Amino acid sequence: MTTYVFDKKSVAANRSLRGQYEYLQAHRALHANTERGFAGIPMPGMVGNAAAPVPYPVYAEMDAQTKAIMLDPNVEVLLNDLMPLARPLNIGKMIHQYRQAGSGGAATSSMSGLEPIPNDQTSYKYDGAIVPVHQSGYYREWRELAGQQSEGWNDLLDDQAGSTRTVRERMAGSCLDGVVDANGNPLEFKGVKSYGIRNSANTAKATIGIDLTSTATAPDAVRNEFIRLRDIVRRDNRVVADLTVYASPEISATMDRYYVLEGNITATRTLRQELESLAGIGAIKELSGLEGNELIMGALSQEYIAPLLGQGVSNLALPRQTPFARHQFIVWSAMGLEIRADVNGRTAWLYAASE
Repeated sequence: MTTYVFDKKSVAANRSLRGQYEYLQAHRALHANTERGFAGIPMPGMVGNAAAPVPYPVYAEMDAQTKAIMLDPNVEVLLNDLMPLARPLNIGKMIHQYRQAGSGGAATSSMSGLEPIPNDQTSYKYDGAIVPVHQSGYYREWRELAGQQSEGWNDLLDDQAGSTRTVRERMAGSCLDGVVDANGNPLEFKGVKSYGIRNSANTAKATIGIDLTSTATAPDAVRNEFIRLRDIVRRDNRVVADLTVYASPEISATMDRYYVLEGNITATRTLRQELESLAGIGAIKELSGLEGNELIMGALSQEYIAPLLGQGVSNLALPRQTPFARHQFIVWSAMGLEIRADVNGRTAWLYAASE
């Protein structure tokens, strides 16, 4: 299974991940060589600062901390659910394109199998997504790490944890809305704009016709609305896979009441359990990135959606130009999101909200 971080099994099994890992190690080696170069220059009174490459145990602890934060199952539920679907790419891949298939061409059927083979061709058009870089940084003044005191490295580990959480939150946000530039416009490269599930042209859009956030809304009305939204994907778009529903905390808070019909408790099941029993609804989860009367639903399959992983989440020290320069570190990843639709625009993902 692909993850957003490097592990031995994934790196060994995937050539793109292995290239990303080697890229990371090359940068770490570059920093270490720079620091060792300072050590070769006699500078009285600066012995402690003369050689401050990050020790292997510190990098190892940073990497372990990155894994623990990025693989935490209790946060960023959508990001976690999409992780097994991630498609590793070369770090140099800034746009990923795919062919949207239409008709698969002609076919014949016969008893003998000797009918002439039809000569036809599948029709295609192209779509794609960009792979932005998400990063956060932290630093220490050179005197703070003089002598490589253990306390200095401990402080860096705290900084690294905070930056990793920031990058994780940015990655999760990009899955919903993409990435914007300094002017607030969608990040764009060669005419391809960054997008997320809420604003992708390949996401079906619908208006929620009732207030799902209110316990005053009859449970049966909620059930019927879920059926209507489900059918946009399952019936209209011919998607046979089960759908995962991500609801705002305000909607989710109303789902643990009993499912009541005409004033009578029909069973001991809750509204949530009733909705999850509907054909085609695999699970309902709360998503903190949504707010009020909005939800998304979709099929968790690489056929329909995939994070594009250009660089696993990792941390490294930047080479310094002088012994007096700050020790700067970054936590970074390169990840975009690809939501697929066929040549007729049919998709397995839906965003619904009130007008």
